[in-house]
Amino acid sequence: MIRTLTVASLALSLAACSGDRSTAPDAAPDNAARLITANPPPAAPADTGPDANSAHDGHVRPEEYALLGQKFPRFTATMADGQTFDSSVLNRWMVIQVWGTWCSDSLKDAPYAAALATAIEQDPDLYFLSIHVPQNADKTSDQDMYGAYGSVEAYFAEKGYSYPTVIDSDASVREALKITWTPSYILMSPDGVIRGFRTDLSVAGGEPVKDFLKEAARVKGEVRKAEFGGTPLPATIGPQGAMRLTGETPFTLDAMKAAFPGHEILSDRAMAGEQSYPVFLVQTIAADGMAGRLVYVVEPDWTLGMVGSVVTRNPAVTGPDGGTVGTMKLKDLTEEARARCTLEPGPIDSLFICPDNAGSRQFIRAFGAGSDFDGRLDDASPDYRQEAVLLEMKFIPPQAGKNP
Repeated sequence: MIRTLTVASLALSLAACSGDRSTAPDAAPDNAARLITANPPPAAPADTGPDANSAHDGHVRPEEYALLGQKFPRFTATMADGQTFDSSVLNRWMVIQVWGTWCSDSLKDAPYAAALATAIEQDPDLYFLSIHVPQNADKTSDQDMYGAYGSVEAYFAEKGYSYPTVIDSDASVREALKITWTPSYILMSPDGVIRGFRTDLSVAGGEPVKDFLKEAARVKGEVRKAEFGGTPLPATIGPQGAMRLTGETPFTLDAMKAAFPGHEILSDRAMAGEQSYPVFLVQTIAADGMAGRLVYVVEPDWTLGMVGSVVTRNPAVTGPDGGTVGTMKLKDLTEEARARCTLEPGPIDSLFICPDNAGSRQFIRAFGAGSDFDGRLDDASPDYRQEAVLLEMKFIPPQAGKNP
């Protein structure tokens, strides 16, 4: 159903999109949906107006962003669907849209934002988040923020849009993000650093969504080359280690970069029962439109603040005898090596846990019922259990002061 707006609500929806202006000039198209990745050097102010020290284009839209190169702020808020949001969970490449239904430029931009969110859904290496903010801290009533729509959900329902949206109910998020214009777009890398910024897509020429994604891909490539450059080493794992992680290693991002050159390192969390714990994901660097592939998961030993284990389930990683996940079978081990295996219960089915050395669990293979295995390993005959396939390889670094 088409919503009829009153004159008062129409005037509200056309409010200026700068947090401190009562009017906004008409916009002319920019040349492209380019991302600002570095702020211009400060210039001597030509006047003493409120924006004398801020760079703007000819339409009052900012050409710089205070948080470029800095960490994305920590905050909590409520999502439009009622869930609690914590910005600390953002650990992937993110496009973050900051906007408001009270803002005419945001409403003009909305079809582009929706198309961008849809396009990003097809990219496993990029995520989209929307943040709805008020004009300022003095305009936080429902009428001020949403006008005749009443809520973001109602606006989305009328327009047919759907993407995750955080609600800034008191302008605290807007202030934390130092947003001076809506709509704005922020590109954030997995380490939480803000890498790019721009305002309205609707004032960009060309194909704004496609051009924006090309810009994002360019920035991602530059960051990855700078952060995780170097020639990738062969992906191997065994009793001697995994790539350059061969011994006692701090559980830090810098140590991971040194251990796995030419690979992207992501921070994540894994679950153990009802408890979560931090892990590093080591993956190939995305290129040519292909997402990065997970190579290793690095888990901590918090008793020492060191790496506790390196695990792989990637079939491209080579084990000690050339064996790989998904192809090597239990029967391929020597009789002596099979004698060290123990059948241990797993969450779904039992696994053969096979340490490389009888006196040490420094390198372990896990064999189980693969995709071509007929039935459960628990129920298989002793002979058929030899067909169990390699599912995982794990390297456990020796730790000073701990027994092997």
